[in-house]
Amino acid sequence: MSLKLSAQLMGQRRYVPIWAAQVLGAFNDNLFRFSLVMLATYSGMTVLDLPREQMTPIAATVFTLPIFLFSAVAGQVADRYDRMKIMRVMKFAEIFLMMAAAVGFLLNAPWVLLGVLFLMGVQTAFFIPARTSAMPTVLEPSELVTANALMAGAVNVAILAGAIGGTLLTPAEFGPPIIGGTLIIVAIIGWLAARQGVPAPASNPEMKISFNILWETLRLLRFIWGAKDVLRPAVGIAWFWMLSAAVITVLPVFARDVLGADQNVVAIFQVLFTVGAVTGAMICGVLNRGGGALIFTVIGAAGLVIFSTDLALYTADRTPGPELETVGVFLADPANHRILIDLFGAAMLGGMFVVPLQAMTQRRADPERRGRLLAASGILNGAAATLGPFILFLLARAEAPLQGAFWFVAGGSVIAGLFFTWRMMASDRVKEA
Repeated sequence: MSLKLSAQLMGQRRYVPIWAAQVLGAFNDNLFRFSLVMLATYSGMTVLDLPREQMTPIAATVFTLPIFLFSAVAGQVADRYDRMKIMRVMKFAEIFLMMAAAVGFLLNAPWVLLGVLFLMGVQTAFFIPARTSAMPTVLEPSELVTANALMAGAVNVAILAGAIGGTLLTPAEFGPPIIGGTLIIVAIIGWLAARQGVPAPASNPEMKISFNILWETLRLLRFIWGAKDVLRPAVGIAWFWMLSAAVITVLPVFARDVLGADQNVVAIFQVLFTVGAVTGAMICGVLNRGGGALIFTVIGAAGLVIFSTDLALYTADRTPGPELETVGVFLADPANHRILIDLFGAAMLGGMFVVPLQAMTQRRADPERRGRLLAASGILNGAAATLGPFILFLLARAEAPLQGAFWFVAGGSVIAGLFFTWRMMASDRVKEA
C-alpha cells in the first residue's frame, strides 16, 4: 500500500459512498449508545431498578444481540440483492430510528431508548454483510488492506466524535434536543451518501431466502466451518469485537468507580482509545505492501497483552476519593500518566491486530458465497460482542474487580497471538516449499 493508493480510493465513487455510509453510521451508533451509557452511569437512568454497573453491559448487549440473531438472514439478502441497494435501504431506515431516538431522549424514556437500540442492532446486522461483501465486489484484491485501513481509521474517529458528543452533551441543559437533532441530520446525510454508490451486483440473484433464524444461523456456522481459510481470520475479528465491546462498556464505570474521575475524564479516555486505534490502523495500512500483513496481527496481540496486563496490575489497589476528579486534576497527577499510556498503547495495537484480518476474510471468501460467508463472520462478531458485556455483567453480579475486563483482554490476546504466530509460520513454510 502507498499514500498514492489511499488518495486514489478516496476520490472514487466505487469506494467513497461505502466509506461515508459506514463512517456516519458509526458516529450515530456511538453518539446514541454513549448518551445512553452516560445517562445510566452518571444520571441514574435505569430499568427494573438495576444498578449502573449492571445496566451498562445490558445496554451493550441489547445492541449486539440482534447482530447475532439476524446476520444469517442478512447474509442471504446480501447474496440475493445488490449490496449497494441494501445499504441504501438500511440508511433510509436509520432516519426513522433516529427520529424515535430523539423522542426517547427528549422524554427521558429508557424503555423507548432500549427499544431503538435493539432496532439499531437489527439495522446493523443487515448493513454489515452488505458493506463487507460490496467492498471486494467493487475493489481489487490488492486494494482491500488499504481500503479497510482507511475505513478503520475514519470509523474510529467517528466513534470518538460520537462518544465525546454523548459524554459531554448528555448532562448539558439542552443536551437531549441537540443529540436528537444531530442523530437525525447525520442519518439523512448518510442516506444521501449511500445513494451515490456504484452497483455492487448480487452473486446469487435466484437464491430463495429462508427466514428460519435458528436453522439458518446453524447452517451458516457450518458453512464457515467448512471454509477454514475464512474461518480463521473471522474468529480473530470476533475476538477483537469481544474485547472492544468489553473495554468500551467498562470505561465509564471504571473511570468513576476505580479512578474516581468525572465524565470529562471519560471523554479523554475515549480520545486516547480512538486516536490509538486510528494510529494502529494507519501504521498497518502505510507499512503494508499488498501482502497478507499477518505480522501486524501478531504484533498487535502481543501489545494487547502487555498494555492490558499493566493497566490491570497498576490500578489493582486504586481507591477513588470522596469527590470525582476533574480533567485538570486527573491530568496533573503523574500517577495517572501510566494509565493514559496503557490505554493508548492497547488501542493502537488493537488497530494493528484487526485490519489484516478484515482484508483476509474479504479476499478469501468465495465470490458466489461471499455475502453468506461474511454474514457468518457477522454472526461470530455479534455473539462475541454480546458475550463481552455479558461477562462484565457476570463479573459485576459476582462483585469482582472491574480490572477483570483487562485481564480478560490480556488472556484472550495471548491465545490469539500464539495462534496467528503459528499460522504465519505455517504459511511461510508453504511458500518455501
